[in-house]
Amino acid sequence: MTLREQLEYAATAGTLNVCRILPEEAVYALFTGFARLIYAVGRRRRTLSLRNMEIAFPEKSLSERKQFVKQSYLNLAESMAMDTLITIGRVTDKRLLDMIDVEDWNQLSQRIAASEKGLLFFTGHLGNWELMSQYLGMRIKLDHGKPLHVIARKTNNQLLEERVVRPLREHFGVNILYKKNALMRSVKALNRGESVGTLIDQRLNLNEGIAVEFFGRAAGTSAMPALLQIRFDITTLPIFMVKTGHRKYRFIIGDPVPWTDNGKPMEEQVLELTRIHQKILEDMIRNYPDQWFWMHNRWGLPKEKQ
Repeated sequence: MTLREQLEYAATAGTLNVCRILPEEAVYALFTGFARLIYAVGRRRRTLSLRNMEIAFPEKSLSERKQFVKQSYLNLAESMAMDTLITIGRVTDKRLLDMIDVEDWNQLSQRIAASEKGLLFFTGHLGNWELMSQYLGMRIKLDHGKPLHVIARKTNNQLLEERVVRPLREHFGVNILYKKNALMRSVKALNRGESVGTLIDQRLNLNEGIAVEFFGRAAGTSAMPALLQIRFDITTLPIFMVKTGHRKYRFIIGDPVPWTDNGKPMEEQVLELTRIHQKILEDMIRNYPDQWFWMHNRWGLPKEKQ
């Protein structure tokens, strides 16, 4: 373990200890203040965010793009503040339920109960995706007594992963499936009737994923959700959690994504379905452009692949 990793963990643990003695609004103020500072002085990440915004919304003025990006920083700060409040034990099950508005939960619950296999949920870095998995995991466990499995990437800091990140993600009963062997572990869970969730907008190189258009430009993308849906006939739904106000969220449940075997080679079908999944996410980002994670280098392919 490197000195840098130890210092990162010490800084995180120190921040958590400070937040334990702060009023809740002060926790939010701390994180939003930090976000404003990072936006102001973090030129490299700010430039990347604005470049990404230009790719997705070339019709927007520079002033509009700056406003969306700045709000994206603040949205991430609020999400991190909420994660912190969960970590330090300030968010109970009841409070989590109260802060989230959801439509069509009964329909989704009935779908879960009626399906012999688990459902596959996909989402993106939109709104508060961590809170969404915790809410969904808690509701599924309460209503059906089953776990929700979420595919996740380990952080680069083992101490942070073991003592902060994983406990946060599993706080409300979610089970984490790390990327290694995630496909087979997902298949086993789905066949047991347990649902699986995954993010579909993480950048992958072409040794790990496939090149699929996202906002009109090719981006390295995981083929796993489409592969699971086609090969194992898994009911697959998009889900999102967007911020509607201070400490208020809406859980959006999309319709199952239809797919019928069209006789083409599996690789072509997976590519076509992955494009559909990405287009669903793209449409949601267009509806909530200030809540996507623009500071992520989503389009990182060599120029000849774009």
